[in-house]
Amino acid sequence: MTLLRSNKITLRPIIRSDINEKYVSWLNDPIVNCFLETRFSVQTLHTVLDYWSEHNGDSSSPWWAICRDDEHHRHIGNIKLGPIHPIHSKADISLFIGDRNSWGFGFATQAIALVRDHAFNDLLIHKISAGIYSNNIASIRAFEKCNFTLEATLKDEAILSGSLRVDVLRYGLINPRFM
Repeated sequence: MTLLRSNKITLRPIIRSDINEKYVSWLNDPIVNCFLETRFSVQTLHTVLDYWSEHNGDSSSPWWAICRDDEHHRHIGNIKLGPIHPIHSKADISLFIGDRNSWGFGFATQAIALVRDHAFNDLLIHKISAGIYSNNIASIRAFEKCNFTLEATLKDEAILSGSLRVDVLRYGLINPRFM
């Protein structure tokens, strides 16, 4: 899998040593996981290792560790492209920054831009999209900074917590070489 770099971060394949107690704690932290589907079940080292083993090296859903270059390439979160639909030439992007001390520095925006450029320039994907909870302001801003535009609002699409429902915003971006 391709190594992707910006001036602040490196995206590299997730390796076995990334799957550790710190990573599991991110997935179980209600502040970190409030917009992640993993929040609906307790994550353990075993469940996360199983997920990694099942998805590691899947070229239809490349999955990278987001690593800070200013801190010895410390793993701070993940980003995924996929599944890639080869017939329709489209894919979704999803990500999270698990290390709360790394919030607010633009790492998510840079990770999205790196994956966007890889999808468009190297994989020649026609369109990339993201589904974002309407109250996830940080993700909305990050995708908008990367030129994604709001295409649809799916009313009451997801459970936020308990019985509280939230709209899901569908953001998309078409590869400029196909416009």
